[in-house]
Amino acid sequence: MFKCNFQVLLISIIGMPFIASAQDDKLCENLISFASKSKVGKPLKVKLINDWANFSKSCEHNETEEGKEFCNYLIKNTSTEFMNLNLSRLLSCSVNDFNFGSVHLDKISGEFSVFETPSLNQGITLNINFSIGDDVIKDFIEINSENEPVE
Repeated sequence: MFKCNFQVLLISIIGMPFIASAQDDKLCENLISFASKSKVGKPLKVKLINDWANFSKSCEHNETEEGKEFCNYLIKNTSTEFMNLNLSRLLSCSVNDFNFGSVHLDKISGEFSVFETPSLNQGITLNINFSIGDDVIKDFIEINSENEPVE
């Protein structure tokens, strides 16, 4: 008789479309659209939060229209189970080649800044703060777009 853990099966079925669509998604296009709307002295910020225990996610947007729009995209088009894939997808939007897709991350946190992103104004910096796999806080990726005048 074939036995299967229902929760594992459900997670596999739900998670697969996110993995399959990661290759041809519009995340970079939406990230650039969001970041491009930041103004000098008025940074934009969103924070994607995954609650793996309840298989849900939320997104904070500081009550800005730009943030709300990007959060709507992130909620519909990111993985709840695999936050490391979400981070890889965001990092792939920069000129650097990052991919955590085949790496199992038990716990990772940090912050970094991306100064050059294709199709994004030179004066815009993306500051990314993240935590994945911490037992105390929920997984999150926070994106802060700052527009500074180029001298």
